[in-house]
Amino acid sequence: MNMRCGLAACGVIAAVAVSIAGCSSGGSSTPSTSGGAAGTASSTAAAAGGGGSSPSWAAALGSGVTVMPPASVSPGLGSPQAAVTGDVENIESGQFTADCAYVEPDEQADCTSSLASIGPSAMASAAGTAKNFAIGYTAVDGNEALVGTTGTFCSPDSTPSCFTNSDPAAIFSTGKSFATLWSDANSSQTSSNAYSLAPCIEVNGKWYLDDQS
Repeated sequence: MNMRCGLAACGVIAAVAVSIAGCSSGGSSTPSTSGGAAGTASSTAAAAGGGGSSPSWAAALGSGVTVMPPASVSPGLGSPQAAVTGDVENIESGQFTADCAYVEPDEQADCTSSLASIGPSAMASAAGTAKNFAIGYTAVDGNEALVGTTGTFCSPDSTPSCFTNSDPAAIFSTGKSFATLWSDANSSQTSSNAYSLAPCIEVNGKWYLDDQS
């Protein structure tokens, strides 16, 4: 099986459940950019969850894109950050079948059946680990979102086996539009274990890890 970088969510841990869902890794293993205060790409800073000015890179994402600051959230489907957090926590705790709840609804049955055919020992050996995991900046455009993360993420079957990102604005601050970053996060087919943003999608008011591969 080609173990791709799962997020947990396509940019965090190489995990069986997300790999089956088709999530692939991308981006750079050594991101090195920094962001400013939270805000939005438009002038409505309050929509990003706090007052203050926008990060200097936010405008490049495009009009109407909301930028949310790094935050600690509980697992769930109520926000893209919650979905990414839930994915990471499930993989870390070995709850691979439960993790299928975080992929898009029309992929969940395939995810569950595929996991059942692999076996628990194979899943456990392929799962990654996360150290000092935290949610970074998040950009939301309609029903699509890109979630940044920080921490050290390892996958035993990948080269390199671990990567670390300490910049919550990494990749966001490269000056690319949301559309370009969304495409990059979804279409990269590289097998390298590297940092990328986690794409999420809203379906019927709930947020899931996106799979377009």
